[in-house]
Amino acid sequence: MYKIIIILLLVIILFYMVRRAFRDWGQPAPPKATPGKDVMIQDPVCKTYVAVGSAVIEEAGGKTYYFCSQDCARHFKRTKPS
Repeated sequence: MYKIIIILLLVIILFYMVRRAFRDWGQPAPPKATPGKDVMIQDPVCKTYVAVGSAVIEEAGGKTYYFCSQDCARHFKRTKPS
């Protein structure tokens, strides 16, 4: 009797796991969240950390970059390989 109950519980668990896998399979990935304005991001040029809220934001190649100053952003644009 206990074997039947355990097998039944395992089948139910397996059913819900498979159902969730197929439901999530067709869904597109959620968009990337933008960091909050208090989050510290490293400047790719001078390697200092800057709060996202006060950073200079530039987009290049479909990617967003955060800089501590306009000078770093200009330097990045000049030296970034295309």
